[in-house]
Amino acid sequence: MTSLSRRILQVKTSPTVALNAKAKALGKEGIKVLNFAVGEPDFPTPASVVDKAIASLRAGRTKYGPAGGGPEFLAAISNKLERDNGLKFATNEIVAGIGAKEILFHIFLALLNDGDEVLIPSPYWVSYPDQVIAAGGKPVPLPLPKDVAAEPLSIADIKRLATPRTVAIVLNSPNNPAGSMMDPKFLEELGSFLVDKPWWIISDEIYEYMSFDKPHVSLLKLFPQLRDRFILVNGLSKGAAMTGWRVGYCAGPAAAMKLVRDLQSHSSTCLPPFIEDAATFAIGQGRDLLKDEIGVLKKRRDLAIGLLSKIPNVKFAQPHGAFYILIDVRDALAKAGGKLDTYALSERLLLEQHIALVPGDAFGAPGYLRFSYTCDEATITAGLTKLGEGLANLAK
Repeated sequence: MTSLSRRILQVKTSPTVALNAKAKALGKEGIKVLNFAVGEPDFPTPASVVDKAIASLRAGRTKYGPAGGGPEFLAAISNKLERDNGLKFATNEIVAGIGAKEILFHIFLALLNDGDEVLIPSPYWVSYPDQVIAAGGKPVPLPLPKDVAAEPLSIADIKRLATPRTVAIVLNSPNNPAGSMMDPKFLEELGSFLVDKPWWIISDEIYEYMSFDKPHVSLLKLFPQLRDRFILVNGLSKGAAMTGWRVGYCAGPAAAMKLVRDLQSHSSTCLPPFIEDAATFAIGQGRDLLKDEIGVLKKRRDLAIGLLSKIPNVKFAQPHGAFYILIDVRDALAKAGGKLDTYALSERLLLEQHIALVPGDAFGAPGYLRFSYTCDEATITAGLTKLGEGLANLAK
């Protein structure tokens, strides 16, 4: 057989996609599965946004658009960053693309040379390490805190694991998979540390609007002196309920943004103009677009943590944002005699309890399960009841 790329052979299939496929397969067999594995709320895209896209289609906005985003959409993103984050970016310092996932991939391709190391705090979104590998870099996961309730990032760990080959660090707050947020006091400490480091800072702020208990603050707002190596990543999938529309963007130094734009010109080319028109409207609405839905998510979060608190032998990081809870099941697994890991546990829960949760191993969190509270309250209650029953059955 003709050889394949050794680098890409290291890239693993997304476990969230794989588990969702298993859940759907059971559904086709007539088995009702309660699916808590997918990072997608059950809210539809607001009708006002859909209407903008339809009007744009009817106006003939169906041709190619410019790589990196059209001027009107880039201006809307610039206005949003100043309005919501207190950050000023010119339109040549912004790139829009096919979802924040593509944007991140292009950022790593633009920044990394072979063997460059990227610090990735655990727990992390599953795609960061594989995208770094695909770009020729080396992901360096920072260890998961021993205390699930602790600050999710340790400067001592950064110092210990950084090497002369370190070129970047990835930040994600609110966090997927834990729903945790960096404390403002810790952000001050982190920024003071990073000021003296010649590293790129890639800040994934896609869950910005899902900040329930304390406001989201971008590190760049606190430390403007990081501007020449800070890249902010965001999109409309979460905050505007536009997952399937695939709208993401980044803002950073113009030279780096040019490389990201050039890569896009050779890959997806552009966002469809009619989608850009809808996204321009959506981003202009800001937090108000999904104000009620975000309130619903907070109520679901509160319900879920109340139910989880009653299940023996589990702990969890306090989820201040996003729509995930990272559940620590290490004690439950230990009481079962250590016969299962979290991959085997998630499969058992799927087959026996008909609930789908993602094993934490893929997020750098072995011994944990990720629970997405993206469905109605009755489903959350039923699912966590089944989780409690499934964990209780482990010791039998």
